[in-house]
Amino acid sequence: MPNGQDPQYLKDMRTMHVTAWLLLLLSLAMLFGGVYMQAALHQTKAPLLLGLVAALPLAIPLELWNFSDPDTLFRVMALQDRFLIACFGFAIGLGAILLYGLNLFTAPNFGLKAFFVGGVVLGGLIFGIGVGLAGYFPGTVWIALGQGRRDALYAVAGGLLGAFTWSVIFGWVKPYLWDAFNFGAITWPQLFGIPFNDKIAMFISALIFGTIMFLVFLFLPRFPKQPVRQACGFHLAGRGTTVRNEDVIREEAAKYPRQNKYLLELINESSIRNSRYVVVLGLAFTVEAVAVIILHQIFGESTTYSWIGAQLSYLVNPYWAASNPYFQLFGGMHIVNGVPVNKPFSEIGWEPITDLSTFLGGLISSIFISRRFMGFKKQIPRVWAHRFGESEARRFLGSFFGAFLVLFGARMANGCASGHILSGNLQMAVSSFVFMLAVMAGSAITLRYVMKLRINSWGYAE
Repeated sequence: MPNGQDPQYLKDMRTMHVTAWLLLLLSLAMLFGGVYMQAALHQTKAPLLLGLVAALPLAIPLELWNFSDPDTLFRVMALQDRFLIACFGFAIGLGAILLYGLNLFTAPNFGLKAFFVGGVVLGGLIFGIGVGLAGYFPGTVWIALGQGRRDALYAVAGGLLGAFTWSVIFGWVKPYLWDAFNFGAITWPQLFGIPFNDKIAMFISALIFGTIMFLVFLFLPRFPKQPVRQACGFHLAGRGTTVRNEDVIREEAAKYPRQNKYLLELINESSIRNSRYVVVLGLAFTVEAVAVIILHQIFGESTTYSWIGAQLSYLVNPYWAASNPYFQLFGGMHIVNGVPVNKPFSEIGWEPITDLSTFLGGLISSIFISRRFMGFKKQIPRVWAHRFGESEARRFLGSFFGAFLVLFGARMANGCASGHILSGNLQMAVSSFVFMLAVMAGSAITLRYVMKLRINSWGYAE
């Protein structure tokens, strides 16, 4: 029976339709709620518990597109699949225009990252090397944990140790990596002499910057060696043909035999329907990223790893934890009149709660929508297995050590894929763009020379 006549296939398709529109409605509700909070209620910060739903429009699309599978991230970081680059073009471009447009009549909680050259560049390279080994970003680890991936357990442990290690050495290395060559929190318009407090000029700059980024989404073909007419812009106009990655479809059908069949085709093709879904889910993703800033909360995933280390340390030795200079920045800990004091959410806001929301998004999506929930059964990523075999012990080392590097690098650079690459770039932060380039360089080198993947070309280098 052709897929279009299969009752389960049609049901899977309807599930995707409903999911996409519900996520967009949720993100719009969060955004309009933030504007109403400021304009009508004159409140400056959203309640912490709202974070329980805040990450759903971010986590569920990532799980649907299977970014919690290390194989997917290995391939997109090797540019064998440029889908993530196109999506970042969409989110950063549209997000910048939306954020600085709202800045004309609201007061967003800008979280621009300072550009300290040593920490941002070195941290980005280390982060990228870790991604090339683990196949995880800090946020996708939580999604993978919700998806029931066994090696996500190893990644969480490695990430916690990596973040804690940075917290321990921070006081010693801060003068060299954070204080030296620190140009502060600067944006691209400021480099051209535009003051940040000139809201109209910043909005015009965002229109230019956003348009450039959005053009990446419109005209970058998803797969290498494809003509421009296979890019999303042409597909949205109803032109171009459907190109599927049949190798990945077969691989994922074997890995997830119960998964949503409509979704399996959708996420592994360059097509008109794929591009239209990207717009709806991309809008949900982008609007939510901006909404968090309007709601005066922190958009990020990696600081929670340090926060967990801080809270556990406080339980063991309150005075040492409250004296740690890094925990004082993000852990809510201080020494007051010689007494250790811990106010867990005073500095970090709702980020630990949104990380829980990220986990719940992966869990909900993998059980009820994608049907990829794995129950923590053994599954070695195919790219990893091609290079290192099916050994569980070797995969433990790769996932653990890779995640250690990811979180160590993220904390060194003061941000990750969420706080730097997405949120930072849609705020037009120079530091975030440099971090993104360093991450791409570090991951490309690792994927090419360690994992033996071709870069910007399908297949393996040997």
